[in-house]
Amino acid sequence: MHLDAEVGVVGVGTMGSMTLWQLARRGVSAIGFEQFALGHDRGAGAGETRQYGTDYPELETQPIMARTTELYRQLEADSGMRLLHITGGLTIGPADSDWVTQTVERLQAAGNAPVIISHADMQARFPQHKLAADDVVLWHAGSGFLRPEHAIVAAGTTAERLGARIVPGTEITKVEQGSGYVTLYSNDHRWLVRRAVVTTGPWTWDLLPDLLPSGDLGRLVLTWFPVVDGDAFTPERFPTFVRVANGITIYGMPQIAPGTVRIALVGPRSKFARPDQLERVAMPHETATIADLVARWLPGVIPSVIRTGIHLDAYTPDGQPLIGRLPGYQDVMLAAAFCGHGFAKAPAVGAILADLATNERSDICLDPWAPDRFHGLPEEVSVREDS
Repeated sequence: MHLDAEVGVVGVGTMGSMTLWQLARRGVSAIGFEQFALGHDRGAGAGETRQYGTDYPELETQPIMARTTELYRQLEADSGMRLLHITGGLTIGPADSDWVTQTVERLQAAGNAPVIISHADMQARFPQHKLAADDVVLWHAGSGFLRPEHAIVAAGTTAERLGARIVPGTEITKVEQGSGYVTLYSNDHRWLVRRAVVTTGPWTWDLLPDLLPSGDLGRLVLTWFPVVDGDAFTPERFPTFVRVANGITIYGMPQIAPGTVRIALVGPRSKFARPDQLERVAMPHETATIADLVARWLPGVIPSVIRTGIHLDAYTPDGQPLIGRLPGYQDVMLAAAFCGHGFAKAPAVGAILADLATNERSDICLDPWAPDRFHGLPEEVSVREDS
């Protein structure tokens, strides 16, 4: 029996590109299949920037997040591309708001004391923000932002340089377990691999409709605004933030393109069943709320949306991803449905999947994310999106 590769990676997006890079780095023969092109804008790994922070992860994800900074720096060294920018970050909102209280609890659970910035210091350091009388401000020195499309391209092209192969424009339509091998089918071809890793994001339920409980897909609207003084909104002067204002949670990113910042809502999101149902045009009523909040709380930002982007992601009933061996498949691993907060974890998840595909085990306990944990349970979807 001739194998096309030791490991096949189905979907070379956020998690798949990192897995392929990790496999190639270890000298493992690997092939990746991408239905679009490397770095495409149709899935979760789009939007120019993603927030990053390691000081207050959810308790379950602390072992994963502990590895991410080192791995992103490793990918930067391997690829020659700058991907992770540490700028510090802010959490702003009333002390009794859910987001602020949960952030404080996570900081404390991670062994980090909250760092509070006074209103006077905020005025001196970050005058771009207008504060309400009851706002508290938390500072996160290790936070910053990632360049998602760049990171996916960096991982994929580095993997190819190290010997992996990527087959673009190829949708895998069936995964079949054999005796000691896995067959991957497209519409006009098949490939044999020793083990397979499925990282197809919102397309996972199209590929595996009978093996996983029904997924929930979400449509997030990203918005960009012009600024009056671009020098005031550079990464050095305008760090990433999450803010609760008027009972609504928003987030913001510093200027990447001159004169423009990304500020958007953390939810709400419209829900649908299939990726091909995604409406990729934002309507005026979808951007009005964020424009009103920008006008009130960010006086240096002109409250006129000049660019939008539609972000597609997949969700599970408990708001946690699916990571582990596919139920009923000895040689197929899965990572999907990161519920809007997966990009920061991506290189560590790629390392986990490479461990499973080569050593059949991971040093990190994956029980909280077992793909079979929802079988027989009612489905109620938790909504919380990172930016």
